[in-house]
Amino acid sequence: MALFAAANVWLYLAPVDISPLEEAASPPARKIATAADPLVVRFDLTEALARPLFSPTRREFAPPPEVVEEQPLPLTQQIASVDVAPPSFSLHGTRNILSRPAALISLNDQSQGEWYEVGQSIDGWQLIAVRSDGISVSKADVAREVNLYGRPDSQHAPQ
Repeated sequence: MALFAAANVWLYLAPVDISPLEEAASPPARKIATAADPLVVRFDLTEALARPLFSPTRREFAPPPEVVEEQPLPLTQQIASVDVAPPSFSLHGTRNILSRPAALISLNDQSQGEWYEVGQSIDGWQLIAVRSDGISVSKADVAREVNLYGRPDSQHAPQ
């Protein structure tokens, strides 16, 4: 044990030489890559270097999603259809899975509801569009907006 203690004291008191070695002072005789080198031209790291390398949220590059604008509903002239009653169904939710929007609609208060996709008929109304905050339906040249969050229904018909 005394031998280990003496070795530790000797290592503690010994000076540490941190000067560079002679062989490290002269650069090695190896080829340095240039921009004209075919291997260097092949690698474009600008995209990778633009993102933080060691970040927990680092993700693969994905192009931004395409923005699809909703087009206004094409309606024909109204022909004595003002007395069309509002829809009698209830809208409970909407979803958009794999670019297939659908609306959860119940036809009466006791029903849990069913999922309807764009183009299907609901109690005589044609489902035209599904949005995150509501749906658009049409019947006899009258279009109605049914909203999820309590805003009043709006009627769209040319006059």
